[in-house]
Amino acid sequence: MSDLELEERFKKRLEEKFGGDISESTIQRRRRLWLTVKPERLVDLMRFLRDEMGFDHLATITGMDLGENLAAFYHTTDQHNIITVRARPPRATPVLPTVRDVFPGTESYERELEDLFGIKIEGLPAGRHYPLPDDFPAGQHPLRKDWKLTDAYPEPAVKEAK
Repeated sequence: MSDLELEERFKKRLEEKFGGDISESTIQRRRRLWLTVKPERLVDLMRFLRDEMGFDHLATITGMDLGENLAAFYHTTDQHNIITVRARPPRATPVLPTVRDVFPGTESYERELEDLFGIKIEGLPAGRHYPLPDDFPAGQHPLRKDWKLTDAYPEPAVKEAK
């Protein structure tokens, strides 16, 4: 019996269910599986993880700038194993669906993706910015690799702040 038999079963079950909608799946180590899903299948996969596989807790969502694409990493757990689901919307049109209906506590994480990375979360109700202040310059996303402080605050304002 392989040390990674459980992880192999998780991987096989997800690949059988979602087929070509999963572009990558990797067993990182014992109790850790990473996979990449097409953004339009994200909600279905998250619901399947919760309802059919017992991954009923979304620990966090992490954003990342990968250059050509942006990414959101959804870290789910069944309290013993972790499956991280990556969704990579293109940088030019970064849109992901909300997973609030599957995991109700995700609103602050999804607002972070919008504020810090500029990933539009479809279905997220209008609300305050988080974590940026409401008066932060529109269209500025400080965790993108190409963002500069002077994009949000022109040089004179930066010099005055010193």
